Amino acid sequence: MLEPRVMAANARTRVLIADDHPLFRDGLARHIEQRPELELVAEAGDGAEALRLIRELRPEVAVVDLKLPRLDGIRVTAAAAHDAPGTKVVILTAYLESAFVFQALAAGARAFVSKDADRADVCDAILAVADGRVVIPPGLQPGLAEQIKAHAGDESPALSLREREVLALIADGASAPEIGRRLHLSTGTVKTHLQHLYEKLGVNDRAAAVAEAMRRGALQ
Repeated sequence: MLEPRVMAANARTRVLIADDHPLFRDGLARHIEQRPELELVAEAGDGAEALRLIRELRPEVAVVDLKLPRLDGIRVTAAAAHDAPGTKVVILTAYLESAFVFQALAAGARAFVSKDADRADVCDAILAVADGRVVIPPGLQPGLAEQIKAHAGDESPALSLREREVLALIADGASAPEIGRRLHLSTGTVKTHLQHLYEKLGVNDRAAAVAEAMRRGALQ
């Protein structure tokens, strides 16, 4: 497993990179380090390590590959949105499909950038996200609009990606500690997600949550 490189952070916008391709990661790191507005604080080669570093270092922006080992980019994004809300996520990927964009934005991502993009454009996207903007490639915007329309009629409750993951695991009979191990969360955090599930579904226990979720179509 890659040993993360952790650097001192003293610039205006602190950035973490998570990508399992060393050459790509190193190339992007060099461009970030050349920008006076940016400071590279850490690198990781898999999603679990990226999430650990996000929780520990709280960078302003995390550039996360969609297809990471151990935890994919969307799961990292959803966990970061809950555990480190001050960190904004840029999804960097070769999979430029509107469904992925919708999932990433629903999980809390602020930008979706092609891995084929110029490195200067990636740095510009980082700065835009740090400034509170959302960055979506123009060619993906029509497809994203269709995704939003397709999901607008859903009757299922508005559960977050993490809540849906917890729901699926309790449906499989997993205990709170087991869910925590599988999702890399503390037991206390799992219990918080369970409480949110109960409130959104209008129930008081795990069995009722699963039954109500199935009735509403939130669990297949």
